Amino acid sequence: MPLAVLLLAAMLTLLLQSQPSAMAAAGKRPIREPATCLLGVYIQDLRDFKFAENSLFASIRLWSVCPANEKSPLADITVLNANEIALGELHTQRLPNQSDYFRNENVVSWSTRAIEGTFYHHWSAKNFPFDRHNVSFEFEVLREDASSFFLTPDYGRSGFDARLSGSEWIAKHFSITEVPHRYSTNFGKPDQHHYQDGVYSRIKVQLTLQRARLTSFLKLCTGVYAAVVIAGVAFVMDMREPDIVSGRTGLLVGCLFAAIVNMQQAESTLGMSEDVTLTDSIHIVSIVYILAASLLAIATYLRCEAGREDRARFIDRRICLPVYMSTFVVANIVMISYAAIIG
Repeated sequence: MPLAVLLLAAMLTLLLQSQPSAMAAAGKRPIREPATCLLGVYIQDLRDFKFAENSLFASIRLWSVCPANEKSPLADITVLNANEIALGELHTQRLPNQSDYFRNENVVSWSTRAIEGTFYHHWSAKNFPFDRHNVSFEFEVLREDASSFFLTPDYGRSGFDARLSGSEWIAKHFSITEVPHRYSTNFGKPDQHHYQDGVYSRIKVQLTLQRARLTSFLKLCTGVYAAVVIAGVAFVMDMREPDIVSGRTGLLVGCLFAAIVNMQQAESTLGMSEDVTLTDSIHIVSIVYILAASLLAIATYLRCEAGREDRARFIDRRICLPVYMSTFVVANIVMISYAAIIG
């Protein structure tokens, strides 16, 4: 019994001795909520969409609302997908707080800044001219990590200029979100563990662009469609005359050359892509059809050489030509419909 009392007394003594050191440690590392500032984004202008260079020009207005004692994040804002941009002058005012922001603050710090220049965007013309593009902009402040500071999006007042929807493009589906981003480094901060990753707050803005007209598509594909139709005319040419044989062959070679040149022009306009785009599919199918017409012309010539001229003429005009044109139209309807559905 005395031994149990002695052990209990020793444990109480150790507990009382450890409490001051624990309280001192807690005093050195106080727990506090991370600071925050409101960040709003308004897209004023989008133009100069360069598919081959994966870029676009944008003019953007940013603003922030912070507690009076907090530095504006616009002072050291970073735009993640910028190529070449110009940062406008930072304007800051201390204003009476008559909004819903920071209701416990009588005075807040309001700042605004303009950003304009070229931004990176990977344009995919896979389903051109029914393509829809989610243009995004990402803003980050590397002043402090997310445990000490984070950005709050201004959902209600952020947006885009309605004039962005013009004759060429329709702008819609604007969104603004806060996205924590984890880096695989702590950027060498000495107050953090060596292996601790850095997590920083980002604001991500997205806007969907959709084409308003099909004019550019018609300009790119009219030439190849004309080449296929002209190649179909070769089926009505009489192969019994030697001059007609050489003329039909030259016609098909010219159509094939026109289709290949038109395909190269479409690639230079929309930019090279590893994806097989709708225009690529149309040109490839057209080239295959023209090659098929050339092979059928050889078969017709061989029938004429064998003395079956009437049979060759009947096959060309009554079988080959209807099948050639109808299947090409159906193939194009399927390809265009699929692209229009998936965008």
